[in-house]
Amino acid sequence: MRLLAFLFLIVPLWLAAHGAHAVTLIAAEVPPYVIRSQQGAPSGMAIEVLEEAARRLHEPLTIELMPLARALSQTRHRPDVLLLPPVKSPQRTAQFLWVTPLLEEAFVLVSHRDHHPVPLTRYELPTLALGVMRGSYGQSLSQPLPKAREEAVTEEISNANKLALGRIQGWAVAWNTARYTQQQAGLPLTDLVRGETLQQTAIQLAAHPDFPPKEASRWRQAIEGMQRDGTLARILKQYDYQAP
Repeated sequence: MRLLAFLFLIVPLWLAAHGAHAVTLIAAEVPPYVIRSQQGAPSGMAIEVLEEAARRLHEPLTIELMPLARALSQTRHRPDVLLLPPVKSPQRTAQFLWVTPLLEEAFVLVSHRDHHPVPLTRYELPTLALGVMRGSYGQSLSQPLPKAREEAVTEEISNANKLALGRIQGWAVAWNTARYTQQQAGLPLTDLVRGETLQQTAIQLAAHPDFPPKEASRWRQAIEGMQRDGTLARILKQYDYQAP
């Protein structure tokens, strides 16, 4: 009986010290990196990367899905969470701990072949309506451009539909997001005209600045291992990812 009592006392302590503990991932709904599923857990290329990293680290992963603007705000107030899939910008640099880059992306101006068949440049923006997602990196890149009539929405699929209808003439967006969202809306990929590149950058895994540095290092090392062994490239290929 004494042995059983000792085991009941010591096993929970050992698990707390050495066992897996759930990590919360705040996932902003930005396809194709984070995709809301009709049923069950979210999917997407960045989600799959983090799930594989969690498997390698033997850590359960709790995913909280929310709009981008709310995800950024939540992470700034919760020191124990990871964040997907932000882009590092001058305004955000000090707001988060930047754990590791996941993939390269190009933020571009997109037009519709029926309404603006020539690749769109920043110099044409003052005469156009430009679609952006509220709180997105595409919106921040549009701020210093020649002033367009900016129309902000909460989901990129709204921009895809508005572009097809001619309600906006330009779309500031990550190229892989534009491609995925166009297909999600049931619209032809061939209708998209890729215009000027506003910036090439990286989609990142981030966290609150007070996230434990040792934990951040473990996640970084796991993802770097996936880059070395080809796992990350295989995941991206499943989503028809196009590098810049």
